[in-house]
Amino acid sequence: ALIPMLETIESHFRELAPAVDFCSLRFVAEQNEAIEVRQGILQPVETDDDVGVMITVVDKGGLGYAATSDLTLSGLRAALAQATDWARQTAGHTVVDHGRIERPAPVGQYTTTVGEPWSQAPLGDRIGRARIECERLKTDDRVVDWSASLWWIGSEQLYLTSDGGRTHQRFEYLIPGLSVTANEGSETVSRRFGGFDFGRQGGLEILDQVGFHQQAPRLADEVLQLLAAPNCPTGAMDLLLSPDQMYLQIHESIGHPLELDRILGDERNYAGTSF
Repeated sequence: ALIPMLETIESHFRELAPAVDFCSLRFVAEQNEAIEVRQGILQPVETDDDVGVMITVVDKGGLGYAATSDLTLSGLRAALAQATDWARQTAGHTVVDHGRIERPAPVGQYTTTVGEPWSQAPLGDRIGRARIECERLKTDDRVVDWSASLWWIGSEQLYLTSDGGRTHQRFEYLIPGLSVTANEGSETVSRRFGGFDFGRQGGLEILDQVGFHQQAPRLADEVLQLLAAPNCPTGAMDLLLSPDQMYLQIHESIGHPLELDRILGDERNYAGTSF
């Protein structure tokens, strides 16, 4: 359904043909659907669509960018004008000369391999999968909160450059999750499975790949074991971190401080440029 829109945007970009050293357009359309069944009750199914373009301009050593959700020719022209204005204002005032940075003109296409498409399963079936696993988490009166979720993301991206670059990519992700919380007296503990720990592309076949349908009994058993476990000892000792905790620790404590945009004081991450 997006192909005509992509063709129109590409045509608009070629028509604009700005008189600058370099210009790029990055189009992103993302769809999300999130299903959660909590304590046996279906929560409101969340869906959203997000579409927009970011234009980057390099001219006379300066760099500027502007984003817009107005994908008409006039909307793109206005974003281009804003990005060009910023580029010319920053020329000669940046830490680096952006005009001397070689920018590739990538050409290619990529589509996620999907075995069992999310969109081809009826909504009732998608909800039913979460409902079954939610019910299997409630194994004991001490289990006070429990939920199962399925989060699907579909993303389409088109990247164009003024020197002939063109890449088109289609990504699909499925992120399943389970959560269970138990309480006894003043002790409350939780166990979780899934979420961003998976970080993989595909469709409903991911559920079988990660053993989603086998996790609920194990999780419910573990949360009760954790509830009865003695407190951790105190003192100086070696600490063993599981991989999912380790990569999060590296991400937060090392990765973010090393981002060049933050070092230079220019937050570019959410502006669509690599850091």
